[in-house]
Amino acid sequence: MKKLLFIISSKAGKTEFDIKKEDLIALTNKAPSDIDIEIVETRYKGHIKDAIDSFAKDKLSDKYAIVCGGDGSLNELINAGYGKDIALGLIPMGTGNDFAKNFDYKNFSLEKALSFRTRPIDLIAINDKLCINVTSLGFDTQVLEEAYRFLHKKPSIGKKAYIYAVISSLRNIQYEKLDITMTMDDGSRKNISGDFLISALCNGGFYGSGFNPAPKAVIDDGIINLVCADKIPFYKLPLLILKYKKGRHGTSPHLNEYKIKSGKISSSKAFLGNIDGEIFTAKEIDFKILPSAIRWIYFE
Repeated sequence: MKKLLFIISSKAGKTEFDIKKEDLIALTNKAPSDIDIEIVETRYKGHIKDAIDSFAKDKLSDKYAIVCGGDGSLNELINAGYGKDIALGLIPMGTGNDFAKNFDYKNFSLEKALSFRTRPIDLIAINDKLCINVTSLGFDTQVLEEAYRFLHKKPSIGKKAYIYAVISSLRNIQYEKLDITMTMDDGSRKNISGDFLISALCNGGFYGSGFNPAPKAVIDDGIINLVCADKIPFYKLPLLILKYKKGRHGTSPHLNEYKIKSGKISSSKAFLGNIDGEIFTAKEIDFKILPSAIRWIYFE
């Protein structure tokens, strides 16, 4: 028998799907006899981890956990579910829903949550945490921090918060002086240093509510796409930001992309970064690709 655990995040937005507990209860009534469904609504910080830890103890061997939430809730899910015999999936209900852009949800309906297949995908280990989508340092995290401030003041602005945040952050552009050591996809080593506007470690191709830093990123190729932006003349920034959002920045002399397996980013002072939208500060991060790290749920 299959068992499905649906986790409804209390932080979920209403930008893609508005799924409530009542909808999942109705789905339970439509489920085939060989599918058992459990529903959890998060009530406190760390509830996703507690739900997964409890679910992992279930004696059924065919287990699937699907979070109804945004990228932050998804990050909690993969950090809780990694290493456990549970396939993981997402119904996008956040503000940005960036990881969901790697898939086709256009024709998704809740009934399709009963019809799915699984396939392994990669994760990125960042120090002692896991990243499923993008870890980035620099200006984009500055923008993210500003967007969170806008959303806190006025949640109804939704995705527009990121556009407002870009405009606001242009008034105070900061560069991070970083040393980056990389193991390339062919096994060779490379070191780069300098003042960087952005450094993005990409498993997925999108972040920041639709910005497309790594258009060629593939979530199951065993490779990290590292995108680095050097110092850029201010007058070139607006056009480059527009190209960066649309994934058309590949020919810019100010951006470089590297296909890598692992590495280290360090600085003499603490830098600002984020893992799947969760902001942190550090002086050093070690990172590596974890190929085929989890079984991912693809809805038919």
